Amino acid sequence: MKNDKKTIFGWAMYDWANSAFATVMLTAIFPVYFESTIVGDDGWNGISGEALWGFLTGGAAIVLFAFMPMLGSIADFSASKLKFLRVFAYGGALFTAALFMMQAGTVVPAMILFVFAQFGFVGANVFYDGFLPDISTEDTMDKVSSKGFAYGYVGGGLYLGLALAVVLGADSLGIESAFAARIGILGTAIWWAVFSLYAFKRIPETASSEQLPEGYTNSFGSMAKLGLDRAWATTKKITKTRHLLL
Repeated sequence: MKNDKKTIFGWAMYDWANSAFATVMLTAIFPVYFESTIVGDDGWNGISGEALWGFLTGGAAIVLFAFMPMLGSIADFSASKLKFLRVFAYGGALFTAALFMMQAGTVVPAMILFVFAQFGFVGANVFYDGFLPDISTEDTMDKVSSKGFAYGYVGGGLYLGLALAVVLGADSLGIESAFAARIGILGTAIWWAVFSLYAFKRIPETASSEQLPEGYTNSFGSMAKLGLDRAWATTKKITKTRHLLL
């Protein structure tokens, strides 16, 4: 499977698929729609849309930070990376599609759906990155990684351009700008899911996994503990190195 052109192309195409979420949902369209339409000029419970978006993205980051060590352990020690990649990718796309229904005043459900969508996006990336040493060798790893980044840059930029064309051309299309933004959001989910399906057909399941350290099992709780233990060990190493440097 290593350095196989078909496999590498499929792997890179997933970056093409999910980068629509990064450009539309995290950067350009959804933040503006959330602040201006879902929250509105009057704010929500005395909090402006801009401030609420900051709290939302910050809170989502904290949730993701708490779960990343566990997901990293599963990616390293599980022989089912493709299965987990599918679950997180399609789950994220599904929650993104549900955001299409969010209109003015639906602040709380919109925030909940966004957190789950972002969790799917970031969680899928953990397992996506976990495939890199499986599909490439040390001498080609940087090249393969750069190819994935390039595909993501082009795919995300291309879809953003299409979505912005709909939003900016809303009047000529005879639709409201808010509805045009919702179309862009729904299109993000479709783009992500459809190109993911194309990519997953070309990525073989990992046949092997790293051997679990002594005292750990494949259970959910044990994997979570292993992830936290590894994160704590890394933190102690960083702290120790910092003291030595100072």
